[in-house]
Amino acid sequence: MYFLKRIEHQGKVIRRLFQKKERYLLADWRKRHCHKGIFLSPESLNEKIVHRMLYTRNPLFTRLADKYRGRDWVAEKIGEKYLVPLLGVWQHPSEINYAALPDKFVLKCNHDSGSCQLCFSKEPEAIARYNRKIGYHLYRNFYYVSLEWHYKDIAPLILAEQYIDLFSDADANITPELYRVHCFHHKAKYIEADFTDDAGKKLTNIYDVNWHLQPFTMGQPNNPREIPRPVLYSRMLELAEKLADSFDYCRVDFFMNHENIWFSEITFTPERGKIRFSPRIWDYKLGELWQLTTDKTTELLP
Repeated sequence: MYFLKRIEHQGKVIRRLFQKKERYLLADWRKRHCHKGIFLSPESLNEKIVHRMLYTRNPLFTRLADKYRGRDWVAEKIGEKYLVPLLGVWQHPSEINYAALPDKFVLKCNHDSGSCQLCFSKEPEAIARYNRKIGYHLYRNFYYVSLEWHYKDIAPLILAEQYIDLFSDADANITPELYRVHCFHHKAKYIEADFTDDAGKKLTNIYDVNWHLQPFTMGQPNNPREIPRPVLYSRMLELAEKLADSFDYCRVDFFMNHENIWFSEITFTPERGKIRFSPRIWDYKLGELWQLTTDKTTELLP
């Protein structure tokens, strides 16, 4: 399976070499939204995310997209205690000493999205499966998949992190597995709380900073249950704003239980500008919060 995926990825690399990125993104946007003015005067959040993909070249984005190099920056900003403990770093799956790792841990690459692997077994078949997946993602340059510039020049590594069990003494139906804090001009404004219920259904609630449920969704249906305000909610928002103080817009993700908060990642181009707002007017309401300078004074960088 991963051999075919490698061939598919190589095809994407070749196609990108001959395809002007601006033309591709515009064609894709028109196909989805029939909107022609995205590059001239972006208004919605999605439009501004795509604008950033085309015109922003901030080296700090690359550093923070690197899940290994970004750890030092996060530790400097909010403290090392908010980082998930790191168990190992390798350049190739053959270097991983599985015997030295705990019974439960997480493997992922530092340079992409989608490589995360929960590891609950050390049986040979399981290890072979982990190595195939992580080996494929190690090979893949995520820029050629997503056209997000900040992924392009990250040197790939394999990371092992401590497994964080958020549900050992909690009801998974009402316990968020991830919080995504949207920050505009250094201020937290909206928070996505992600759930997976007992039936395996993905649910997401959107809250304001006062933990009031909002009248819109961003791709997933709401959790119909009453969700209590998290104990450490205010502290999480403070941490998000500290991490966001260098950016006009970003999304800061955390894991959290009753006693601890762990940083997950900073995202600068959420869902590549394909967030499915319902009602769609909220795409524009959030876009109004981001005062983006749209004057295009230089040619598009490669």
